[in-house]
Amino acid sequence: MKSTIREMPDQMPGLLGRIDDPWGISWRVVNLIKRFSLRRTARLMAGFVSGVQYERPVFVIGVPRSGTTLLFHLLRASSELASLPREGHDLWRTFHHPRYSGWRSDAVGAGQVRLGERRYVNAYFYAHFGRRRFVEKTPENILRIPYILDLFRDARFIVIKRSPPDVINSLINGWRHPAGRYRAYYVPEALNIPGYDHSKRWCFSLIGGWRDYVSAPVPEIALAQWAACTRALIAGRELVPAEQWHEVFFEDVITHPAATLAGICAAAQISPEPALEQKLAALIAEPVNALSAPQPDKWRRDNEAEIVPLLGRVAPLAAALGYNEMMD
Repeated sequence: MKSTIREMPDQMPGLLGRIDDPWGISWRVVNLIKRFSLRRTARLMAGFVSGVQYERPVFVIGVPRSGTTLLFHLLRASSELASLPREGHDLWRTFHHPRYSGWRSDAVGAGQVRLGERRYVNAYFYAHFGRRRFVEKTPENILRIPYILDLFRDARFIVIKRSPPDVINSLINGWRHPAGRYRAYYVPEALNIPGYDHSKRWCFSLIGGWRDYVSAPVPEIALAQWAACTRALIAGRELVPAEQWHEVFFEDVITHPAATLAGICAAAQISPEPALEQKLAALIAEPVNALSAPQPDKWRRDNEAEIVPLLGRVAPLAAALGYNEMMD
């Protein structure tokens, strides 16, 4: 059975972290050692043999840097939902790593569940938290909505949206993070991105047509990633039954937390526990995985000169998200 290992951040300590390794082999070895658990392996095998299946799992979906981490940490505070200890890259890349499709993209469409794959996916979750209903969040899953729906026909999708200029701004800042915090794949093409200091590591989601951007400025890449993921969100909205799909605005989470939380709980079919209210208040006060505290139009402070020229191309898709008034 195929397996894969999640690519690791650049800041890996120890001897292997000092090896000149442009393809990340040492990172994969270290990750394999860190992730291995005899107990989980035994539980995975037991779950695979028994054919365990989950009902109404909850998937947090959104364009990367839209607030998916906040929403995930909120939902995992529910006593009714279990979760993986981290994003599910290890799982979703087991059968559908981009290298298996000629490095096209992270996207996985309908009808691509392979023999034994459904059984393995369910067993993977069982190995981590038993038979409890779960919530899962992996940013690239916005490009895999048809595939996830094939795996879990009754899945609930909680979709978070954020002002497009702010998302693009955050993507730009992520590409430029001095420690390479958001670097993902070691891609098979040389990257000659102006102002970007790694020749192989792609950041964030691998979108279709990414090879067209190997020498593009970072703002153009960020726009392309936002647009590809937004189109996938819009397509998912039409595919998933309405009662299984719930959209929230990131801005409403911040400004109208009580009402927004009530809608999220109803859509996820969980109880509105006091613990969730407390968790949301804490997440708003101290955001997780944020480069800086949320504030309206943060893009104007960070990268206004680079984003303003992109707004004409942003506006049509922004309107489809419910952001009908774009800044000039």
